[in-house]
Amino acid sequence: MMEEATPQPAITEEEVSALLGKGGADAARPFDFMALRINRMQLPLLEVVSKSFAERAGASLSALLGRDAVMHFDSLESAKSADLQVSLPVPASLAVARLKPLPGFGFISVEPGLLLALLDGFFGGSGRAPADPSAAIAPAAQRFLALMLRSFAAPLTAAWAPVTPVELELVKQETNPRLVQLGAPQESMLVVKFTVEFAARGGRIDWLLPESLLAPVREQLAGDGGQTTRRKQEAWAPVLAAALQSAEVDTRAVLAEAQISLGDLVRLSPGDIIPIEAPQQVTLLAGDVPLYRGRFGVSQGRNALKILSGAPV
Repeated sequence: MMEEATPQPAITEEEVSALLGKGGADAARPFDFMALRINRMQLPLLEVVSKSFAERAGASLSALLGRDAVMHFDSLESAKSADLQVSLPVPASLAVARLKPLPGFGFISVEPGLLLALLDGFFGGSGRAPADPSAAIAPAAQRFLALMLRSFAAPLTAAWAPVTPVELELVKQETNPRLVQLGAPQESMLVVKFTVEFAARGGRIDWLLPESLLAPVREQLAGDGGQTTRRKQEAWAPVLAAALQSAEVDTRAVLAEAQISLGDLVRLSPGDIIPIEAPQQVTLLAGDVPLYRGRFGVSQGRNALKILSGAPV
C-alpha cells in the first residue's frame, strides 16, 4: 500500500523568513528616480526671457558706464553642482542672490577680467583690464560688482514678467567659490551664459540656477509663451476618428477580490478555501481604467456582463 504524499508548501521556510525579515544587505532601499532625470533643455520660454534680459541689461549697463555696452545671450546648459564648483576660477567674482519669490538661491559669476574692464570704464578709462586678475577681489571692484548687479534688478523683473513676478535681491558676494555651497553635489543646475562686449573687449557673465529654484515655474518655461499657433490637421481628423472607432480594446471584469495577510498566505495548502462574496455589481475595465458598472451573468452559454444603463464609472 502506497503512502499518500505529503503536500509541499508553496514556498519554503527559508523563503518565508526572507519575505518577513527586515534589514540585511539585500533589504529594500529607497531610490530617487529624480537623480536620473536628464535635463533636455526643453525650456523655450527661458531662452526668450534670457534674450529679453540681455537686451535690457545691456542698456542698463550702458547707462551705468556712460558708454555703450552690449550684452548677448549665448546658451543654456545643464551641469552638476559639483562640476560647476570646480570649474569656477579662483579668485572669483561670485554673487549669491535671491529671485523672490522663487525658492532657494541663484548664483551670478562674472569673469574677473570683464569686471576689471568695466570698472576701468566706470572711472573713465579705456576699458583695459589689469594683467593681474586678483585685482578683481579689491574692495573697489567688489563695490562696483554690487552696483552693477543691482542695476540688473529692473531688467530682470521686466524680462520675467511674462512668466512670473521676480525681484532680484543681492545676498552676498564671495571671491572664493569653495566657500559657497551651490547645492548638493549631484544636483542639476542650469547655466545661463551671457557675453558682454565693452570697449573692444568681451567677457562672460553666467547665471547658475538650481533646478529646484525653477521647479515652481518649470511648466510655464517649457511652454512657448503663446508665440506658436497650432495648426489644425483637418485632413487627419476623419481618418483618426474612423480608426479609433474600429480599434480593438481588451476589457476585463474583476468578479471578486480577497485580502489576506502574508502569514495566512504562506500557510495555505492544496484544498484550503478562501471565502469570497459574490458582488451585486462588477466594474468593466480597459487595462486599469474603469469604464462601466455591470451585472455578471451568462448569455448563450458564455459568461457575460450586462452593462447597467446610465451607470458609467
